[in-house]
Amino acid sequence: MQLNTLPVGLGGGSLLQYATRGPHQGMGYLLKTPEDKLVMIDGGRDDFGDGDYTRQLIREHGNRVDLWIMTHAHNDHFGALSRILQDTEALDFEIADLRFTFPPLEWIGSVENGGSLPLVQEFYRQLGRHGIRSTRLYAGETIECGGLTFDVLSDGTDYADYHTINDTSTVLRVHFPSRDVLFLGDLGAESANALLSRVPAEALRCDIVQMAHHGQGGAERNFYEVVRPKIALYTAPMWLWECDIGKGRGSGPWQTLKTRAWLDELGVQVSCPHAYGDYLLI
Repeated sequence: MQLNTLPVGLGGGSLLQYATRGPHQGMGYLLKTPEDKLVMIDGGRDDFGDGDYTRQLIREHGNRVDLWIMTHAHNDHFGALSRILQDTEALDFEIADLRFTFPPLEWIGSVENGGSLPLVQEFYRQLGRHGIRSTRLYAGETIECGGLTFDVLSDGTDYADYHTINDTSTVLRVHFPSRDVLFLGDLGAESANALLSRVPAEALRCDIVQMAHHGQGGAERNFYEVVRPKIALYTAPMWLWECDIGKGRGSGPWQTLKTRAWLDELGVQVSCPHAYGDYLLI
């Protein structure tokens, strides 16, 4: 997998967007803080080697995750950690602080035909088997880790207002010394509009944004008009990046090409999709 290095002026630390190791979409980020702490956001799927690769990255960075945040209860986001836990009797690295806010199991089982429920239940079972405790995230809180600041802008506790797990995505604004990054998870259109209604525009404005729902839908143009990004991070493999079901560019049902056109019109300077490998921002 090609590694693309982008000097974007973070002012210290780095951000690695690593692609899923198989053909499907997923999301994983590794952040090194200015004080050499390790932060993970999501991690990828529970298949196609995402767990193995995530584990390899953690080993290469000292076998300790100082902070691990999961954005929402979909397997292509929490699945890599779940797979790592399933495949090991004794975890060979440390997770100092795991944080997420998933909706209640009863609600997860009531939406999207209940398909995510057994996967979330297995994730919980594996956390319990390894004695890993998690902490809830709350909108409005700030987390400090190794010279980075994480502002939690949305926490998914308004799940009763929605009918999709994507709409319960945690939204984070991460402050590097010289740049901020907005992580949207799979934020849906409804929850994006709700966020716009309760968070000041200046809290959302960021030069670097992780595109909601892999860039194929979710938050709409009005949301990105407020964010005004210059660098867009797309967790989209080639078929999704080109909206191709095997019959050529634009032959698929996804919204990626429309999203890309929005951002071109809004003045985005660099787009970083999984389609072209991993991206290291420094």
